[in-house]
Amino acid sequence: MSERAEFEATPSGPEGGHGTPVPQYGQRSSEPWLPPAGQFQLPVPAPAAPREDVVRGAVYAVAAVPVGIAAWLVLWNMGWMASIVAFIAAALAARLYVMGAGGVISRRGAWVVVAITAVTVLLSFWGGMLVDAAKYLGGGSPLLMLADAQTWDLLLFNLTTNRELVDGYGGDFLVALLFSGLGCFFTLRRLFAQTRIS
Repeated sequence: MSERAEFEATPSGPEGGHGTPVPQYGQRSSEPWLPPAGQFQLPVPAPAAPREDVVRGAVYAVAAVPVGIAAWLVLWNMGWMASIVAFIAAALAARLYVMGAGGVISRRGAWVVVAITAVTVLLSFWGGMLVDAAKYLGGGSPLLMLADAQTWDLLLFNLTTNRELVDGYGGDFLVALLFSGLGCFFTLRRLFAQTRIS
């Protein structure tokens, strides 16, 4: 039997069906041999989940602090309650964190956003006090007054000795803290809910 012998057409059966040519011993088939489906298949590795870079995300989110302080001071100087700033700071810090962390945020990242929002509110309120001190001292620039020792002496002296000032700022601070918490509550709640699901 030669190597180039003709294929024999066989009726339906285990070796060839519906007239399919079956190669004889020693022949080369024109079609490549494939293993049956499900055999000899290598497992495909699952795609790796993106890793969260907490430090980089926190560095990105810190950029929300000066934005929040500036917005707070503008509204404070106009005599408005600046609670909307907490909402803006929380939303901006969360967005910047996700950008810096690699597109993901975990429960730890959510706490970073909470901390940055709280720091923004505290520094903003302190900046509002500095604006008031600048007005009292003659309307100087609050930024220049940061480097002036007389400003800090005046603030510390009044906070330790002037009970009326402390009571007035204490009430303002509690109201600002309450409305700031309400302002950023829904943003932070959604953020924690998202980290619980993911």
